[in-house]
Amino acid sequence: MTEEARGRLTPAQILLIVVVSALVLLFVILLAGRLAGGSGDPGAEASQSQIAEPASPQAEEEQTAAEPEETTTPPPPPEYFASPSGNIVCALTADSADCVISNFNYEPADLSSCDSEDAGGHLRVEPAGASMPCDPLVVAGDVAVLDYGEDTSAHGYTCESEETGVTCRHDESGYGFSVARAAYELF
Repeated sequence: MTEEARGRLTPAQILLIVVVSALVLLFVILLAGRLAGGSGDPGAEASQSQIAEPASPQAEEEQTAAEPEETTTPPPPPEYFASPSGNIVCALTADSADCVISNFNYEPADLSSCDSEDAGGHLRVEPAGASMPCDPLVVAGDVAVLDYGEDTSAHGYTCESEETGVTCRHDESGYGFSVARAAYELF
């Protein structure tokens, strides 16, 4: 084999690079949509934008008098942090506390309904309980480090960083999870 032939990529390698690049791009787009406050339901935005405008100023006044204007405040922005090792990254939102662990040695229990072979590294706690969702949690960019022995609270959730892993719980219900390279627990 010549030096020139040894440096070339095979068609299978090129296909793999293209597929991985497309997946990375998809995750970045989904993350940008989630961070921008997208609902994840394209039909929701379309149905809201199709509301007919009143035909005249008089009709507008009648509509305003009949229906008081609703003011909705956008949800507060998520709080992100990473463990000092960088192996665990978490997001505290108004709806849940989620952590993803990059490298783990435990065997996740009953993920037979998950399509992804990478499932098992995403843990979530909500007011109704803790779970291990199949969908990935993607966090891009730099996030603050939560040092060992420290905790952070936001949106009704508290997470603690220890050398043994990260524990997050819903403050009101007490539901939560602990995750570390060796094991996880839902409570």
